[in-house]
Amino acid sequence: MKQLIYLTLLLLANFSYAQQKHNMTLQQCLEYAYTNSATVQKSMLDEQIAKAKVNETIGIGLPQINGSASLSYNFELRGIPFPPGFFLPDSLRNTIPPDAELAMVRSPFSAAYEGNLGLSINQIIFNGSYLVGLQASKTYTQLAKRNTETSKISTAENVTKAYFSLLVAKERITLLDNNLSRLDSLLKDVRALNKQGFAENLDLNRLEVTANNLRSEKNKVERLIQLSNELLKFQMGMPAQDQLEVTGSIRDFQLEQIPEQNVKADYKSRIEYNTLETGIALSELAKKNVRSGYLPSLVAFGQMGYSTGARYFASIGDFKNRWLGYGTVGLQLNVPIFDGLQKKYKVQQSNLELLKLEQDKKNLEKVIDFQTNQSQITLRNAIESLEIQKRNMELAKEVVRVSQIKYKQGVGTSSDIVNAESAFKEAETNYYASLYDALIAKVDLDKALGKLVKN
Repeated sequence: MKQLIYLTLLLLANFSYAQQKHNMTLQQCLEYAYTNSATVQKSMLDEQIAKAKVNETIGIGLPQINGSASLSYNFELRGIPFPPGFFLPDSLRNTIPPDAELAMVRSPFSAAYEGNLGLSINQIIFNGSYLVGLQASKTYTQLAKRNTETSKISTAENVTKAYFSLLVAKERITLLDNNLSRLDSLLKDVRALNKQGFAENLDLNRLEVTANNLRSEKNKVERLIQLSNELLKFQMGMPAQDQLEVTGSIRDFQLEQIPEQNVKADYKSRIEYNTLETGIALSELAKKNVRSGYLPSLVAFGQMGYSTGARYFASIGDFKNRWLGYGTVGLQLNVPIFDGLQKKYKVQQSNLELLKLEQDKKNLEKVIDFQTNQSQITLRNAIESLEIQKRNMELAKEVVRVSQIKYKQGVGTSSDIVNAESAFKEAETNYYASLYDALIAKVDLDKALGKLVKN
C-alpha cells in the first residue's frame, strides 16, 4: 500500500512538472527564448569554445615541460664497422691490404641494459606568429559574440511575430463572440416573432445560416489560436507539454507614425555590418601573420636527466653509483632567409581577399539602405490600410445595427441583415489581416534599423 501511494505521488509530481503553466508578456517570452532556444544556446556554446580557444593559444607561449623515462634491453648488441686491423698491434696493421673490407665488431661501448630519465623545457622568447595569434584569438571571440547576437535577433523576430499572431487571433475570437451574442439575441427575437406569425421561416433560416457560419468561423479561429500557441512555444524552445498563456492585449502595442522622409539607417546598429567588420579585422590579422613569418624567432630550451647502462639487470637499481646526470641549456634562433617567395604571394592573396570583403561591405550598406527604406514604406502603407479597414469595420458594424432595428420595426428584410452580417465579417477579417500586417511591418522595420533587440 505504501509503495502504491509513493508511486502515485511520484506520478503526480512528474505530471505537475510536465504540465508547467506559464503566463508571459512579450518581453518574458523573449527572455525565455534567449535561455531555452536551441539556436541561441548553440551560439553561446560556440562563444565558450572561442574563449577556450583563446586560452589554448595563450598556452602556446607558456613553458612547455615534458618528462620522459625509458628502459631497454639489448638482447643482441649492435655491430659497429671498424677499419681492418683496428684492434691489431701497429706492427701487424701493415700486413692488412689497404682495400680490405671494414670489420664488423660488436660494440664494446653498448650495455645490455640501458635506462634514461629526462626532463625538457622549451620557452618561446619571441615569435611574431604567436603574437599575431593572440590578437586573432581575441578577435575570434568577438566574432563568436556577434554570432550569438545574430541568433538572438533571429529568435526575437520569430518569437515576436508568433506572439502577435496569437494576440490578433485572440482579439478576433473576442469579436466573434460578441457578434454571435448579438446574432443569437436577434435569432431569439425572430423565433418569437415567427411563432406569432410576424416573421417568415425563410427569415429565420437565413439568420440561422449566418449564425452557423459565424460559429464555424469561430471554430477555425480557435484552432488557429491553438496552432499559434504551439508555434510560439516552438520558437521559444518551450516543451510541447507545457501550457502557455500570453498576457496583455494587442492595444498595448502602439504603432508609431512614420515620418514622410525616410530615416537614414545607422550601419553600425546592424549586427550583420559589425560581423563583417570583425571578419575584415580577422583577415587583416591573417595578412599580418604571414608578414610576421619574415621575422626571426627565438626559443630557449633546457634538458636534464639521468642515464645508465649495465651488463646485468640487477645493477640497474643502483641509482647512487650507476645513474649519472646530464644537463643542457641553450637558445635557438631561427632566421628565415628565402622561402621561394611563398609569403609574398600569400600576402598578395590576403590583399585580394580584403578587397573582396570591402566590396561585401559596400554592398551590405546598400542592402541595409534598401531594407530600411522598404520597411518604412511597407509600414506606412500598412498603417494607412489599417486605418481604412478600421473605419470600414466601424461602418459595417453600424450597418448591422441599423439593419436589425429596421427589421424589428418591419421596414427591413432578413436579407438586409444577412448581407450586413456578411459584410461586417469580411470587414473584420480585413481589419485583423491589416492589423497583423502592420505589426509585422513594425517588427521588420525595427530589425532593419537594428532596434529589434535592445542590449
